[in-house]
Amino acid sequence: MMPRWQRAYVIAMCALIAGAFAYAACDWGLWPRLTYLPLSEELVMKAPAGALSVTYYGIVAWGAGGFAVGALVGAALCAIVRKPWPDRVLQLFGAWAITAVLLAGSYFTWSVWPW
Repeated sequence: MMPRWQRAYVIAMCALIAGAFAYAACDWGLWPRLTYLPLSEELVMKAPAGALSVTYYGIVAWGAGGFAVGALVGAALCAIVRKPWPDRVLQLFGAWAITAVLLAGSYFTWSVWPW
């Protein structure tokens, strides 16, 4: 039987990986997202051309959705493989989670760099 801490760890790492991916991929892939128009105080899916818009809420929504899907995938993995996982596999999940967060942060840091 898989220990409880291992199950929580796998679910959390899968959620971090998927959340970071969705957070960065929605901007890079130009996925449709919620956009706030502060001058007209509207929340729309696509801002009109030339409008002052804030896309942060939509990006966070994609990240939260990815986080939830990742947690479900992690729970499914734990249900399929019920025995304890080797430490090496757990370290790999942790390394991928750290890498995903660093890559997503680097992508957004690069996109605001003044070139």
